[in-house]
Amino acid sequence: MDQMLRERLEALPGPLRILEAGCGRTWAHKLSVPYVLTGLDLDPDALAARTDLDHAIVGDLRTAEFPPHSFDVIYNAFVLEHVRGARQVLERFLGWLAPGGMLILKVPDRDSAYGFLTRLTPFWTHVLIYRYMLGYRQAGTPGHAPYPTYYDKVVSERGLREFCVGNGMSAPELYRLCSYENQRSVRTAAFLTSLLSGGRLPWRHNNLLLIART
Repeated sequence: MDQMLRERLEALPGPLRILEAGCGRTWAHKLSVPYVLTGLDLDPDALAARTDLDHAIVGDLRTAEFPPHSFDVIYNAFVLEHVRGARQVLERFLGWLAPGGMLILKVPDRDSAYGFLTRLTPFWTHVLIYRYMLGYRQAGTPGHAPYPTYYDKVVSERGLREFCVGNGMSAPELYRLCSYENQRSVRTAAFLTSLLSGGRLPWRHNNLLLIART
């Protein structure tokens, strides 16, 4: 998927003005076309770790201000589930995008079995899973995931489709992704949760990738 995203981005006319909204500690997409990368994040420790940003801004997605049509691309990965008022943030993104701009979102699907379990369990269990099952020893410390989650209804396959249709976005693409294919215990928990739900909660994916144009 990362290769596909790079190809999509490199097909756009440059130089690209890219906003990484909720940028965290890394940018995964090294592009062959010219681009200016702006990083916006609430966590100054995460921003301090970045050496690849042209502009680094400490700020909240719900209150940060940019002039209309400031960016050709807005990239937002695994952030909206941590925001109360995620739909309002998405509306702000549309205002910041230039006409024909590209919105790229990666989010967990709140309506998957994995998303249901995440919403059901307390935050401290998420930290323990990151540390002792996934091996991230700094998990939960400043600048390191996981972060508390809220999962507004728009952070779902149905919610994103409805948002795109309601805002006239052309031909949105939505892909289902799975991050736990090689983690047997997580797959088993997701499968059993789906089974107990009568199949209402899908278990074969936990994440979503949205690519949409304004």
